[in-house]
Amino acid sequence: MELESVQISNADEVAALLRAQGITPTRQRIAVGVVLFACRQHIAASELFRRVRASDTSISRSTVYNTLELFVEKGLLQELNFGDRSRIYDTNLAPHHHLYHVDSGKIEDLDISQIKVKVPDEVLGNSSLVGVDVTLRVAG
Repeated sequence: MELESVQISNADEVAALLRAQGITPTRQRIAVGVVLFACRQHIAASELFRRVRASDTSISRSTVYNTLELFVEKGLLQELNFGDRSRIYDTNLAPHHHLYHVDSGKIEDLDISQIKVKVPDEVLGNSSLVGVDVTLRVAG
């Protein structure tokens, strides 16, 4: 199943999505999925934990972190690393780039057509380009 973006907030739909990706839909995974897939977002694991914990006080931090790793592994999320922050999880799976505001920590999606990248043939050698990930970091 090829996913570009998931936007659902109903527990039954989350369970169906998890099953379609070969994930057993436990109560905890569904609780994480309901918060995570309610909208397109960039979210830190700590913030996701805070939000899930608000509706399910029994869920542990390690369960949320392990669920995030599983969702990334199964292709439901992209994991982003901006070097100076904790890992951020992106629910937008469509090809796109990012604009990272260093001062505020805000992350915006940039359509792939907004940035042109030219890679000289001599850089590629005998290899073929399979993708480009661009993060523009801005301050001020």
